[in-house]
Amino acid sequence: MAVDRLTSTSALIAAVRASATAKSGQSRRAAEPAPTVGADKPVNRPASGRPSVAALRRELAELVRDANIQDPEVVDRLRPRVVRSILLWEFGASLREHPEWQPMLETVVSALAANEGQRAQFQQLLAELRSPG
Repeated sequence: MAVDRLTSTSALIAAVRASATAKSGQSRRAAEPAPTVGADKPVNRPASGRPSVAALRRELAELVRDANIQDPEVVDRLRPRVVRSILLWEFGASLREHPEWQPMLETVVSALAANEGQRAQFQQLLAELRSPG
């Protein structure tokens, strides 16, 4: 799978990184990433310490597989789940132990929901995740 097919994912990850960095003043990577991601499913981690982009894509595709992504309420319910998965993929499962985890997650989700451009990119991401291949 080519990484360039994940343009929306890359943009979303960049937005999450920027928001997380602004919130904490620095990027918080786990020194020893935990061997789980998302819904605490075991994943194979490459030498970089986090699952591959393909593993993240599979996880996100599973989240949206049966969702009606044309329904704004469904999209609003998916947004925190998708952002949570991306944050845990990017920074490791130990991020959940940080005292600011929930406020940070809510801030990122709110920021993405408040911006029309981000909402459109998120909708495009959901459509790409639903498409085969």
